Amino acid sequence: MQAEYLVSMQNGSAVIEPLAELVGDEGQDVLDRSEHEELDLGEIQNNESDVDDDDEDESKESDDGSDSDAGFLEDILDVGALGSKSDDGDGSGDDDEVPLLPEENCDEIRKFLRQNGREAFLRKYVIEIEDDPIPSDEPTKKLSLREVLYALGLRVTGLLDALDEESLIPLLNVAINRELTRRQPLADVSTIDDVVRLLKDAKNVVILTGAGISTSLGIPDFRSDQGIYRKLELMGLSEPQEVFDLQIFREDPSIFYTFSKDILPTVSRFSPTHAFIKLVQDNDKLLTNYTQNIDNIESYAGISKEKLVQCHGSFATATCQKCGHKIEGSDIFDDIRNGKVSRCKKPPLINEEAITEVSPETSRKRKRKDDDEDDDDDIVEQNLEFCDGVIKPDIIFFGEALPKVFETRLLGQDVDQCDLLICIGTSLKVAPVSEIIRILPPQVPQIYISRTPCTHALFDVSLLGDCDDIVEYLCAKLGNEWQLRHEMAPKDGFVGSVEAPAPRMYKFSKAVAIGPESSENATDIKDT
Repeated sequence: MQAEYLVSMQNGSAVIEPLAELVGDEGQDVLDRSEHEELDLGEIQNNESDVDDDDEDESKESDDGSDSDAGFLEDILDVGALGSKSDDGDGSGDDDEVPLLPEENCDEIRKFLRQNGREAFLRKYVIEIEDDPIPSDEPTKKLSLREVLYALGLRVTGLLDALDEESLIPLLNVAINRELTRRQPLADVSTIDDVVRLLKDAKNVVILTGAGISTSLGIPDFRSDQGIYRKLELMGLSEPQEVFDLQIFREDPSIFYTFSKDILPTVSRFSPTHAFIKLVQDNDKLLTNYTQNIDNIESYAGISKEKLVQCHGSFATATCQKCGHKIEGSDIFDDIRNGKVSRCKKPPLINEEAITEVSPETSRKRKRKDDDEDDDDDIVEQNLEFCDGVIKPDIIFFGEALPKVFETRLLGQDVDQCDLLICIGTSLKVAPVSEIIRILPPQVPQIYISRTPCTHALFDVSLLGDCDDIVEYLCAKLGNEWQLRHEMAPKDGFVGSVEAPAPRMYKFSKAVAIGPESSENATDIKDT
């Protein structure tokens, strides 16, 4: 196997070293995965440093703190990539930002990295090596670390200026790795007409959905400025995600019950986007709908249980954390609305664990037939006691495993059968569900539908705007068998404008008020 290289700091200067020397023998498995998985920078750092056993155990108990290190660096790259997108998604960014490099140079740099690998890239653009045994055919002016990171997608120059050289090193390693492992768009799928064609021809469509498909029903998403996490912050929670942390729930379930009423399903309707997924199913094309939503609206839309994987569970059912008794989720809705911790009301005489706790004295009382009212009251009191365990809705908390069906269906069926992937209304920020785009074969076309662009993955076509508007447009293009009959959908289909601000990207804007003349060409696509 060809040696892999990373950048590191030595005596204040950036140098490249063989990755094997950095990770040691124990990190060799990282090298073996490098062609298929993103290198875990945290793993590399942990192998570099001399940590004692206690530190290692603590790291493992916290789900390999290395993931959070790499995840933090990924978050920085995502923030930087967002800086390259204006509100119009035209890539122009902030007018005050001065590009560090022309865009054509950035394209050339990224292309060289993908075609020639990490070592050649570092030698060509980053590191000046005296008596280099592998000289470059064409001498190239070395770039600063900030320029290289800019070319690899970190476009907020203010953020780059705020970081010192040593801080940029691990960021560069992650950025290089990210570019090398990123799926590249297909050459023959790049337009909205290709999307329509694929929907007509596909036989096994996988649809991955997130909160964006339910927002038109008044259900908030999690990560937007008006999302649930923002609301929880305004309510005084410094770490909003702790509401959905399993360990914290076990320690103090009142936190969840105090703050969770905003995520409680309050509607039994479904959106036009849900109706679109049902149309894919009705046309015998739906292989699987992986949903990250916990509102259970798919059931109202008629999505078959056999084709639905609720990756993060749902409010449809709830389970006692003490005895395992399962109930309808709606049974605890009033407690959630009132901020009261819901308790299990299953009598212990039905509970097998509780049966074993019945004392011989209690058994003799049941057999004894006398008229002693005190004894009778004692027996009644025994029978009316409840388990009283804490009830938890069957939604997946942080620290909790996903349903087994997620892995078995994805790896055992869909990875071999899927011929089209459509991601709708999701930022693809939550693993392992977000990994679907990397697990499916790269030759499978990938379409992205959401309000804002996805900056950490390259889709064949991105359709940006309200999900309902976009599926209305697609159904109108697909013909009679795809008529979207829904009370929220206009009878004549989507009315508004569609612009193409960048290659492979389309932006949908609904018309607020439109006259007869402009209505005729309302959905003409404009290149900008």
